[in-house]
Amino acid sequence: MRDEQPDYYAILQVNPRAEPEVIRAAYRRLSAKYHPDINPSPEAPERMRLLNDAYEVLSDPAKRREHDLSRHGELQQTTRDTSTKQFSWLFLVLALAILLLLLRLPSRILLVEALVFLILWFLINRRRQRK
Repeated sequence: MRDEQPDYYAILQVNPRAEPEVIRAAYRRLSAKYHPDINPSPEAPERMRLLNDAYEVLSDPAKRREHDLSRHGELQQTTRDTSTKQFSWLFLVLALAILLLLLRLPSRILLVEALVFLILWFLINRRRQRK
C-alpha cells in the first residue's frame, strides 16, 4: 500500500460530511461518466479504479472513520478530544462552586438549581454525542 492515501472525498467530489446517500449518488454519477465501456479515453480505467477504491472506503463506516483519521492525522483528533474533556471538567468545577454557594440558601432554591444543573449537563452531553 502507498504511504500517502488519495483523498477519496475529492475523487468522488463530495463534502467530507456527506451522507452515505450522497456518496452513493456521486459514485453512480461518476462511474456512469468514466466507465471504460462508455468513456473511450485512456485514463478511464485508472479513473474507474480510483472511483471504486473511494466508494469502497467511504461506503463502509469503519473504513471511512479510519480514512478520516489518517486524512486529518491522529494528533489533531487527540487535541480536539482533549479540549472537549477540559470543557467538561471546567463545567463540573464551576457547577460545584455554584452549588456550594447555594448551600447557604433555602433548600427549595437548592433543588431548583440542582434541576437546572442536571438539565444543562444533559443538553451539553447530548450535543457532544451528536458530533
